[in-house]
Amino acid sequence: MTFDRERILESLDQPEAALLGEEMRSIVLDRGVRTPRVTVLLHGLTASPRTWREFARVRHERGENVLVPRLPRHGHADRMSEALAGLTSEELLAQGERILDAAAALGKEIVLVGHSLGGSLALHVAHHDARVDRVVAVAPFLGLRLLPRDWHAWARAVLEKTPNRFLYWNPIDKGRGVPEHGYHRYTTRSLAAGLALADALREDARTGPPRGRHIEIVRNAGESSVNNRAIDDLVARWRAAGGEGVRVLRVLGLGRSHDIVEPERRHAPAGRFLPMLHAILDAPPAEADATLDATA
Repeated sequence: MTFDRERILESLDQPEAALLGEEMRSIVLDRGVRTPRVTVLLHGLTASPRTWREFARVRHERGENVLVPRLPRHGHADRMSEALAGLTSEELLAQGERILDAAAALGKEIVLVGHSLGGSLALHVAHHDARVDRVVAVAPFLGLRLLPRDWHAWARAVLEKTPNRFLYWNPIDKGRGVPEHGYHRYTTRSLAAGLALADALREDARTGPPRGRHIEIVRNAGESSVNNRAIDDLVARWRAAGGEGVRVLRVLGLGRSHDIVEPERRHAPAGRFLPMLHAILDAPPAEADATLDATA
């Protein structure tokens, strides 16, 4: 079965195409036909598809079609873009549906890999759509590290009602340490959108297990930004609802970090973690929770 590559890319990047940096657009690496397996790689907040460029090349060389989609309002050539000011959870979910339709055209067995905000979107898609065979969510954004999950509704209300603020990832260097394909800043409204997505996913987990077959959540023991307790809470809810295919992969030895997939970040642990991620994807889905040591 063949597909229209250009139509897939257009479905993911319009109507923002004219604003995008050349290396920040959605990517399709294909073998000319629909393959038995397609791997989808989702980037995190303020990043772009370039995060996964080299990782995607390796997956493609292993015989897979690979889709690296751009999240809404991301990837603009202007790295000081104010586009994130309008990000909503509804936009993210709509893009999630387009991403899954594109993946279904590229391959039979759909594997979603997502980091941070991309990880939580992958989990949300897999909860609702049985076309997903496997998810590997890396440090998914299910809550802020220092914010108790019971405070999410209050925090969202504050973030949504107060004036939107742009905050530098590093207020000292004003974003100069951010990889060249990422925004220097994030917004308080984009955090609210992420929290809304996380809260919707937790509520949905009360109603039943995910429809996707295999769910693996990578929990970084040295996590510095997202809330690992929120991950544990979601897993507990899914298992209580009959989610037999939900697994947690606890990773040790990466140090204190959140961005463990970005190879262009200075002193990044990606050099140690990404080979582990390839090994996870090359193996069958985990049959039980596991602990992985990045120093081994």
